[in-house]
Amino acid sequence: MIKEKHIGLIAMLVAAFGLGIAVILMKVIPVYTQMPPQHVAIWRFVIAAPPLWLYLLFKRQPGRKLPVQPWWFLVLGLIFSIASFSAIFALQRLSSSIYVILINVYPSLVVLYALVTGAPVPRLFWLGMPMTLVGLFLTSFAFNIALTVDPLGIGITVINALALAAYFVLSNRVFTARKAPLAGTAFVLSGGMLVGLLLIPILGISTPSTIQGWALLAVFGLFGTLMPILAMNLSLGLIGAARGSVVVTLHPVITVLMAMIFLNERLTLQQLIGGGLVILAVVLMQRSPDRTGKLHPGERGQWETHTKSNPTEESVQ
Repeated sequence: MIKEKHIGLIAMLVAAFGLGIAVILMKVIPVYTQMPPQHVAIWRFVIAAPPLWLYLLFKRQPGRKLPVQPWWFLVLGLIFSIASFSAIFALQRLSSSIYVILINVYPSLVVLYALVTGAPVPRLFWLGMPMTLVGLFLTSFAFNIALTVDPLGIGITVINALALAAYFVLSNRVFTARKAPLAGTAFVLSGGMLVGLLLIPILGISTPSTIQGWALLAVFGLFGTLMPILAMNLSLGLIGAARGSVVVTLHPVITVLMAMIFLNERLTLQQLIGGGLVILAVVLMQRSPDRTGKLHPGERGQWETHTKSNPTEESVQ
């Protein structure tokens, strides 16, 4: 159990790192290629899904089957694509600092859901979650810039946060029950790709005009999409949605550090303090033992019955 938690923690740290890469590339690619951000979002799933399917195809063993009810994973892909596209539209209307502060309310929603349903949560969540929000505020917000509030942008960000919270909660259940991280993630990415393809008649599509532009898209698809989503799904099956959502809040801090390294942005004392608070909060909550809230009547029994009626399906990995 301890080994599984360590693996889950490392996997979620990898996911946070990959999401940091995604944020940096979402800033760089539209500027470098002159592609609209929504077109970049479509390409991320189109590039991410095929390599994993090819790997599963060549690694498939006789007798191994795809997960039963793969549509659950496609639903997860739909939810993640909603989060991805709503993030793009929100950032077009809000400053990055306001967006980061608002969007990172979703771990609190995941922890609250865990408390209501009786799932384990870190005992020190009441201390760690406020520390995380304060740290993210200090890391992201610039006091010397005039604050502008766009109600529609805030509304889209709320949708973004709800979609991310739903993804964490449902992924925890689906991947824990089916034990198919690779095949399940392939279906998740395929669901995201399907949504992107269906949006092409509405949003349009464009392509990079240079090899360097295609290389950036490839890095975005593989290391900013495939890697973090696969690591996230693996982690959620091992450490749960509450702890996983807490760890992934490190990704704004990682983004700031990467921007300093690759984009030559300055790191201020305020950001250092904020990043330190986030890291301290994550460490405190990860070292804190679990507590269990009151279980919703019949919920655990219904889920356990569902799990037993759908015995562990083997992936094609």
